[in-house]
Order: sequence, then C-alpha cells, then structure tokens
Amino acid sequence: MKTSSALRSFPALLLVLAASAAWAQDASSSPGTPLPPAADPARAVAVIGKYCSACHGWATTYPEIVAEDRVVPGRPSESRLFDYVESGYMPPSPPAPSPAEIELLRAWIAAGAAAPEAVSGATESADAGSSASPSAPGGSGRFLGFKNKVDYHRAAGWTSSGLLLAAGVVGAVRAYDLMSTAHEFRDANGITEDTMSPVCNDMIQDLWSGNQALRWTHVSLLAAGETLYLGNAITGMSMARKAKPGEISKSDIHRYAFFTHAALMASEIVMGLFTTDALKRGDHETVSSLGIAHAAVGLAIPLVMIGAGIVIELPARPKTAPPAK
Repeated sequence: MKTSSALRSFPALLLVLAASAAWAQDASSSPGTPLPPAADPARAVAVIGKYCSACHGWATTYPEIVAEDRVVPGRPSESRLFDYVESGYMPPSPPAPSPAEIELLRAWIAAGAAAPEAVSGATESADAGSSASPSAPGGSGRFLGFKNKVDYHRAAGWTSSGLLLAAGVVGAVRAYDLMSTAHEFRDANGITEDTMSPVCNDMIQDLWSGNQALRWTHVSLLAAGETLYLGNAITGMSMARKAKPGEISKSDIHRYAFFTHAALMASEIVMGLFTTDALKRGDHETVSSLGIAHAAVGLAIPLVMIGAGIVIELPARPKTAPPAK
C-alpha cells in the first residue's frame, strides 16, 4: 500500500519540479534580473565616463557608448572600446583604468552590455572616485565652455582652417593686385623683362608702400588663425593616441598633417619675410620668384588642415563584417 501511494504521488512531484524549473528560467531571462556583480552595467558605464568623457562626447550616454561598434554585446574582443582600453591605446595619458576596471568592462560586454536602467541591483559608481550617474558618466567634462575637449579641438581646428584659408585668399588677391598694376605700368611704358630699369624698382616700392589694407588684413587673419590653431595643437597633443605597430590609423594621418602644416608654416613665414624685404627694395626678380611660391604655400596650409579634419571625421570602419542579407 505504501508503495502504491508513493507511485500515485510521483506524477504530482514531477509537475511541481517542472513548474519550478519553468519559473526559474523565466526569472533568469527577465530584464530586471540582476547580473553578476562582475558585469554590473552601472559600474561599467561609469568607468567609461570616468576615463573617456573628458575627450569624447559619445561617452556621456549609454546609447552613444554602444553605437558604431564601440561595444559589440557579447563579444569583447570585437569591441573597439575594449580593444583600445585593454591594449593601452586609450586613454592616451594617465590616469588609466585599473586591471579590475578593465576586467569589469570585459565582463559587462561579455554579459551583453546591458543598459544600467534595464538591470536591477546596480551600484551607484565604479569606485569611490567615480560618482557619476549612468546618464552622464564621468561628470560634465566641460572644457573652455565646450561640452568636452574633443568638441573644442574640433571647433578650433575648423575655425583656424577657415581663418588661414581666408588669409591665403587675401594674400593671393594682394599679390595679384601688385603684379597686375606693376605689369600694366611696365607695358604702358614699353618696358620688357630684359630691360627692367630703376623706374620699375621705384614703381614696385610705391605700390608696396601705398594701400596697406589688404596686407594687414592678411596678417591679422594669419595671426588669428595660428593663435587659435595653437590651442588646437595643445589639445591634440594631450589626446594623441599611441601608435599601433604595423597600423596607420586616422589619428596617425591627422597627426602627420599637423607636422606637415608646421613645416609649411615655417617655410611660409620665411618666404613672407624675404618677399616683404624684396618689395620694400623694389627687387623685381626676387619678388617674382618668391611671390608665387609664397601664395601657393599660403593656400596649401589650410587645405592640408581641412584634409586632416575630413579624415578624422570619417566614420570608423566596423571591426565586424555586416550581417548577410
């Protein structure tokens, strides 16, 4: 009898166990279920804000953090953000994430990179030095009135490029005005290139010492552009990434353009001083040989800077291949 009673209760026991298992499975897949502490989303997002938001605007919100393959949920090795942090490529200068913080990022991404507000049991910060909320990690990151250092760097770069381009255009107009007026005088007096006379030298000096509005407009635009670009260069060097062996990144090209600009500007200043001296002396031959080169380099400088800005603004190439349609 006892055996028969036990057999009759066995199906009921199986039903209870099956129901318990189903309930446990549903609870584990619920979006409100806490993740393991090692994969805490709020702490992971706070770490990103702590080390990235001062330079990168995307580090201020979770949707931006996981955009553009910066974070590939479930795959830390394919996430650009984790690759850069783990390799030491970013941040470019101290402070850097601790091994524990790097492991936190790895665990968070491996667990699916959940949003902080989608998981219960989240802690308030990554550590005692990071008290930011998930919606604004790492603090405000304000820099000289801009949202962050990258925004200032971008604004300073584009504005200085525009000022230097305007300086180049004004300088070219000034050079063309001097040359065309001098050539009209030469042709009107039947003077050729082989029969230049002191009269032509005097004419060049008079033209140079005459209307100086374009000259000083050119100099003012040049000074303003280079002053602003100095701030751009300082912030750029503070954010410079470490070069990866065997790889030329957009940042590397951007940096090479900076050095190219510096070399061109040095040569431009030297040629400008020599050209100015030649104009003051009425030295037609030196003005002819240096004037065109001076104008060409003056226009090349902002074009190099604009090209560098375009390169760095190009969207990043995904580390993973797009899904097949």
